[in-house]
Amino acid sequence: MTSSDPAIRVRGLTKSYKKVQALAGVDFDVPAGKVTGFVGPNGAGKTTTFRALLGLTRPDSGTIEMLGLPVPRELAVITRRCGAIIEEPGLLQALSGHTNMQIAADTLGLGHGRIQDLLEFVGLADDARRKVSEYSKGMRQRLALAAALIAGPELLLLDEPLDGLDPVGQKVFRSRLRELADEGATVVVSSHDMADIEAIADHLIVIRRGSIAAAGPLDSLLDGGGTRVVIENPSSAMEVLRAAGIEARFTGSELFVSSQDRERIVRTLGAAQMFPSEVSAHRSSLESVFFELTGEEEE
Repeated sequence: MTSSDPAIRVRGLTKSYKKVQALAGVDFDVPAGKVTGFVGPNGAGKTTTFRALLGLTRPDSGTIEMLGLPVPRELAVITRRCGAIIEEPGLLQALSGHTNMQIAADTLGLGHGRIQDLLEFVGLADDARRKVSEYSKGMRQRLALAAALIAGPELLLLDEPLDGLDPVGQKVFRSRLRELADEGATVVVSSHDMADIEAIADHLIVIRRGSIAAAGPLDSLLDGGGTRVVIENPSSAMEVLRAAGIEARFTGSELFVSSQDRERIVRTLGAAQMFPSEVSAHRSSLESVFFELTGEEEE
């Protein structure tokens, strides 16, 4: 595997449960060293895909490569280089956070030297000796992340890791994921919260009804292809632009223009003695792009 190869390559993945087709020929690549958001409505196939990647469910057809190695044949090697949080973290409630970390290290045949640093990294150093049964859901999620990092993995697969965290916890968790990617790890994270994904992701994969609806760099998917204009009396400015053959619409004080020719927009408005205070590229929110691509809100 070279630095330009994807960390994950999936081709033609299908999976059915009785009469329900969960995955219908899924194809995607996950770029190495980036944060990739994996999003879709409930029932779209996100968790099924994650479980297939980790060998927890066997697909009906298709191929999977992770870190350049085939799944499931090389899973024993892959799992030593990969950390994961899938569904509810499997933590031992009657034991302390520190003991759970020791067990995670022992399972992989690792020493305990990194445990304290990892607990500090996720903000649990002061609570390490408390039983996990006393942890909030957000604390359990952070402990699960620490356990997933115990082997210093090259790849992290995180299914809804932000679920149950308060806003402060979400911010801390996002910053930790961003740090890991900046240090060279590949992070794949699913979330129902589009703002979370938009805040940390470099790359985006959108799944809908078991098929990939879109995939690519986040910036390119959010590029609305138009221009945002802030100006006094936007309704009059809209009429001036439309008279010149430039399609535009306004909301409040902002004018959204379909053209990317910003020089022409400014020139047209200036000829009518109208001068915008801001002219910039229009960027869609991930939420609006998500609804456009999936054609439905999450249930």
